[in-house]
Amino acid sequence: MKNYILKSSLLFISILMMSCSKDDDKKTMLLPTQVEIEFPTATASYQTLDITYNNQLLIETVTRTFSNNSQIIYTCNYNSQNQLTNLRIEEPSTGDDRNYQAEYTNGFLSKIIAVSTSGNTEYNIDYNSVTNTYKYNFPYTWKFDSGNNLEYYYFSSTTAFEVTYEDGKAFNYFMNSQPVLAIMDSYFAENFYQDLFFLSQKPITMTRYEDLISSDIIEHHYNNSYDANNNLITSEIRYNTDVNPSMIKNVTYQEISY
Repeated sequence: MKNYILKSSLLFISILMMSCSKDDDKKTMLLPTQVEIEFPTATASYQTLDITYNNQLLIETVTRTFSNNSQIIYTCNYNSQNQLTNLRIEEPSTGDDRNYQAEYTNGFLSKIIAVSTSGNTEYNIDYNSVTNTYKYNFPYTWKFDSGNNLEYYYFSSTTAFEVTYEDGKAFNYFMNSQPVLAIMDSYFAENFYQDLFFLSQKPITMTRYEDLISSDIIEHHYNNSYDANNNLITSEIRYNTDVNPSMIKNVTYQEISY
């Protein structure tokens, strides 16, 4: 009887140690799980973007909830190189369900397919490795830096959109930047890319829209705040020379196990 109790105790201790060892092997990372967007000049106007991740710590879903409780749900799928291959956009209140597929050649985006019940539309994308630019027809051009952070977008021969950065830890320090999201966001105008700080790996200081014919210029200046661990927690965004912010983004983080 004593031997049985001893063996049982040893077995229990062994199982307990194995369990603790597995727990010790788990790692965690502090990741942004929500971005709240406030519009100070508009009464009771706000949005929240709730973010979930897959096992590779890539964005899996983004749920945008408006102040009237309507939602848009973005679902991302990736290939083995962690490149976005499908973006599904659902709007439960309207029944809208849209899909965009991405194809790659030699590791670079070469085609976007807009999928619909009435038929698919293909957009062939040309990539220039020397300038790290992507083009669709003329004049649609997207230019990225060496880290694939968006630098500018030309959407006509006379209009341009530029993004300026500073050194430091940005919102997206956890996954490689995805040029395909910049292209989908700016061309189809229905993505979460801009609202998640362009998923850049450097802090944004300014975005600038310029019409070269009319000389219209729209600038948005970012005043960024960080916590004690240098994580971006708030961005106050001001329009042109305005003193007060027209938009405030607050970021919430959680420890995610992987």
